[in-house]
Amino acid sequence: MKLIFRLLVSLVFVLTGCTVSEDMIANKELYCSGIYKGVRALGRVATEVTTGVAIPDVCDRIDTIVEEDTEKKSEET
Repeated sequence: MKLIFRLLVSLVFVLTGCTVSEDMIANKELYCSGIYKGVRALGRVATEVTTGVAIPDVCDRIDTIVEEDTEKKSEET
């Protein structure tokens, strides 16, 4: 039973950790607040320990996307 619960929790974190939406980018202050970032870090560690799958932090992904968009826009002008 514990294994099934861990797998389900891990699956939730995997699915939410892989996608970055426009809303998340627009509300970066919320998604990257200290408390929320800490909770996600615990989830990522638990997922990595139970499944061996490393999940990147969504804040790092948001920064990468914003940086790529900025570079792309500067190249277009």
